[in-house]
Amino acid sequence: MMFVGLLVLSSIYGVARGGRPEQIGAATLALGVLASIVFSHPVTLQFQSVEVGMLAVDAAMLGVFLWLSFKSTRFWPAWVSGMLMAEVAVHVMRVMVPDVVPKAYMDAVAIWSWVAQVILIVATRRHQRRLHRLGADRSWRN
Repeated sequence: MMFVGLLVLSSIYGVARGGRPEQIGAATLALGVLASIVFSHPVTLQFQSVEVGMLAVDAAMLGVFLWLSFKSTRFWPAWVSGMLMAEVAVHVMRVMVPDVVPKAYMDAVAIWSWVAQVILIVATRRHQRRLHRLGADRSWRN
């Protein structure tokens, strides 16, 4: 429940107070969580084997954040991209080492989602500070 609260808080804050990159990031993170729920194994079987649906969602989210990293003027999407690369790597390692304890697999995938929410909050706050200090905050590279 704490994660859901953090997700709702960071997403609403990012959409309401962020620039376009923060808004896209907030929507991607929120939709990614929902899609992970929809495309994961049933609860009784979760993390017993590779979560192919979650892997697909994480890979799609990685694509969005890499795009944001290249197109936006923000640095924070690169951090989230790195975390998503780590998540994808965890899924791939599960394929290579199937004997991993399911709880360890779950924790290794989940930890990055918490950090990404905090990064979005900090990024949105920094956007607000630049707006206040400079009067504008350009979102996209030329």
